[in-house]
Amino acid sequence: MSEINESTEKKSNAGVWILTTILGFIVAGIFIFLWSGEQKAKEEVILANTQLKQEMEDMNLALSGYIDGATNDLRSDFQEMLATYDALIEKDATKADSLNVQKARISELLEELNNTKRRSYSQINKLKTENETLRGIMKGYLYQIDSLNTLNLNLTTRLDETSNQLSATQLERDELAETAAKTQALVAAGAKLSAYNFNCFAYRFKVGGGDIDETNRARRADGFKAEFTIGENKIAQAGNKMIYIQVVDPNGNVIYTRANNTTNADGKTILYSDKREINYQKQAIDVAIVFNLQGKEIDKGNYTIKVYADGTLIGKDSITLK
Repeated sequence: MSEINESTEKKSNAGVWILTTILGFIVAGIFIFLWSGEQKAKEEVILANTQLKQEMEDMNLALSGYIDGATNDLRSDFQEMLATYDALIEKDATKADSLNVQKARISELLEELNNTKRRSYSQINKLKTENETLRGIMKGYLYQIDSLNTLNLNLTTRLDETSNQLSATQLERDELAETAAKTQALVAAGAKLSAYNFNCFAYRFKVGGGDIDETNRARRADGFKAEFTIGENKIAQAGNKMIYIQVVDPNGNVIYTRANNTTNADGKTILYSDKREINYQKQAIDVAIVFNLQGKEIDKGNYTIKVYADGTLIGKDSITLK
């Protein structure tokens, strides 16, 4: 019985080994098939690349005249662009940094062009493409710098026009100011009051009374009286006005009784002898101002009585005392 079992087990092991061997051959066959296919494909690719390289060499050889001519054209273009950039830098030094960057790239391409002894069609096309790009950039700078120069020119022109307009405006303003000043002066002159119809005299007090008598004797004079008319003036300012008189002695000195009798007239401070306030309504008005010498003795000779209003001299008269 055991012999039968051993025989059966041996047969089973032999079947497994045979099956494994067959599977191994099948797998190996598959790998060999795939490998041979890959090698064949690789050989085909290598052959195709070799043929392509040969065709490219043949094409480059056939186009050698074109490549040489294109090389010379590119070389000339790069050199001209370098010269143009030099001119642009000279024209607008503010952009020298940007322009020098472009010059450096052009110099690199020119060096590459000069150092490569054998150039292919594809290399030439690549250089031509970059040449066109750099030329476009250069045209942009040309337009920009030219536009800036035109802009500066226009700006200068506008500044000149503005300056001329300003000068004309200033001249017109000065003329208007001068006219206004003249008009103001005329108005001021026209608004100036005037005193006339003078009746000025020295007086003395009557004995025993407050009345006065006119005198022409200096040693008898107790004071001065000035009577006058302030004329009508429609453009003068109406209202209360202070009227001042100066009594000037033969020596040219103003006679006054108080040191603080001062006022401004004709741009300076003057002494006055006496004053009186009136209400002026642009109509003629009679005015009388009495100046008391308060016991002060005066000399004989010519005396001038001046009348001031609104800070200016408006009239004067003179008398002689013996």
